[in-house]
Amino acid sequence: MAIAKMQKFNIITFNEYQDSLMEQLQDFQNVELFPAEYFYEDTSPVFSKMSDHPQEGEIEEQITEVRWTRKFLENYIPKLGMIEGLRQPIQRYTVRQLAEHAHTYDWKSTCESIRAIDKRLRTIEQERRELSTQEDELNIWRYFDEKPSILENFEHSVGMLGTLPANELTHFTQELGLLPTTYQEVIHQTNSTAYLLVMFHKENQRKVRELLTTVGFEEYHYPFESNPSEDLQEVKERIENFAHEEDELRTELKSKKEDYQALGLIAEYLEGLQLRIQSNQYLLSSNYALSLSGWVPVNESKQLIKSIEVATGKEYFLEFQEVKEEEIKEVPILLKNSKLVKPFENLVEMYSLPQYNELDPTPFMMPFYAMAFGMMVADFGYGLLMFLAIIIGKKIFHFKKGMESNLNFFAICAVPTMFWGLLYGNAFGYELPFQVLSTTEDITQILAISVIFGYLQILFALGMKVFILWKMHDEKLKAVLQGGSWIIFLLSLIPIVLGMTLFKEGPMMTIGIVGLIAGLVLVVIGGSLDGNTIAGKFGTGLYSLLDVTNYLGDLISYTRLMALGVAGGSIATAFNMIIGFLPIPVRFTLGIVLFAALHGLNMFLSYLSAYVHGIRLQYLEFFGKFYEGGGHAFKPFKTKEKFVEVISEKNKKQGEIK
Repeated sequence: MAIAKMQKFNIITFNEYQDSLMEQLQDFQNVELFPAEYFYEDTSPVFSKMSDHPQEGEIEEQITEVRWTRKFLENYIPKLGMIEGLRQPIQRYTVRQLAEHAHTYDWKSTCESIRAIDKRLRTIEQERRELSTQEDELNIWRYFDEKPSILENFEHSVGMLGTLPANELTHFTQELGLLPTTYQEVIHQTNSTAYLLVMFHKENQRKVRELLTTVGFEEYHYPFESNPSEDLQEVKERIENFAHEEDELRTELKSKKEDYQALGLIAEYLEGLQLRIQSNQYLLSSNYALSLSGWVPVNESKQLIKSIEVATGKEYFLEFQEVKEEEIKEVPILLKNSKLVKPFENLVEMYSLPQYNELDPTPFMMPFYAMAFGMMVADFGYGLLMFLAIIIGKKIFHFKKGMESNLNFFAICAVPTMFWGLLYGNAFGYELPFQVLSTTEDITQILAISVIFGYLQILFALGMKVFILWKMHDEKLKAVLQGGSWIIFLLSLIPIVLGMTLFKEGPMMTIGIVGLIAGLVLVVIGGSLDGNTIAGKFGTGLYSLLDVTNYLGDLISYTRLMALGVAGGSIATAFNMIIGFLPIPVRFTLGIVLFAALHGLNMFLSYLSAYVHGIRLQYLEFFGKFYEGGGHAFKPFKTKEKFVEVISEKNKKQGEIK
């Protein structure tokens, strides 16, 4: 339960082993690479920085193509529901298996065929839009029974199709009727436009055209061959054929679920290959050899050697170096904790990882956080329901690592939730037959427990500060004066409280006050250690006394443990009272649904509040006493695992692939 011990390594081998070596390191999943020139102070006479890989651009294009194809298929392949998706086993592959799949599956042809389908679908969509426009146009003229081209063949007459504003139709009809040898017919009419056939003798052409210009007539030139009704039928048939072809293409795309999944493996392989290619930025090379450096956990050194030998045989030189003092801030941090503590590492990562020369605060924070979480929910029913739901859910469903870690976190927190629920005698807002503490009658006692809990955690944090300064930093004077002084101050509060309550006649009060004064004097002396001048030491010493208010504020902050626990229980009780007022028939029908909904809401809010406020107590009241942080996470050289979970050959042999 600590920070994994790290060491640097440097590999020198022949250039011909580069690809196999990088593949083995990626499969190993336990090294973080850094530029090889940082391993040795001077490598310039032998090695130079390796140039970019010639295939980098090509691989980037292939990744783009595969990503596009998968994204395109997502629009057509039936999606699994959330429950059905969780029932699917997690896909696990090794780097070698991904490579084998990429070399046996003709993914390029698949991408090309999907591109062709996409192009055809877009062509169909464009032609359908054009045909739809033609259909609208032909619907207007469909009642004109002749071929419009016949109007161009009259010897003594003129025939025209066209439109004019509907409000001019009456005027036009009247004026046209005054002219001899003329004819007009309304083919179609809307509120705004009239669609007309106009015919007249060529002798009247000038007068008719003047009238047409006056009323705003616009001649229409029919663009098709047959009569409108026949052309309309042809257009409809073409639209129907396109729709049928489109349905066939969409059906074909829906059937490509296996190709979609296979392309996910290809994408994972290509992105892993891209990482190996981009690793050139870390390498140094000569005419015949290459140099590669990185970080590796000390306990993985033997496995690293095995991976190197798989790639290079015995043709390599490997050197390890211990972490130097000046490299402390550069060392990547990998936390190693038990299964019980590991889910709480996320809380530390959200705040800041420890530096390499610090303690991992996770195992020390975990019991305090879990107990505080349980006290803020404090309902046996809520805790039991959460615990059983997670245990059963993990048996039925398959969760990814991150989600499984979160579920384990809440399952662990559900245990102290049940404990405090039993202590308060509270389950879904109902009082249990036994109650050690009542959330309605024992508020003062619960408040005192909350403050005592905070008091103990703060003392523990100060004890850790003393340990870190004394043991790890070898600053014994600071350990006593800056950590021990506040411990004396806080411990002095115990006899003062006892003297004010249980032992009013004894020397308790005097002992407490003397200890309090002694502690504050040591606080001033300890604060002065941070000053550079006499005046500075005096000022910083006095300034450190202001932390008294901070410690009192910290203790008050823990009253939220009581407040949230009592509030959640009171809300649950209020919900039960509301349901209890319902008539019996409604109570056992709609009331059951209402009970589940209201308590589900209260449970969600209670867990959310406990999660957030529990984090706040750890970050401010606990970490603030001893913890600095500032470390950066260990980033292993491995695939990105965007599409499948990638495990090492070692884990495969141990049976991790299902």
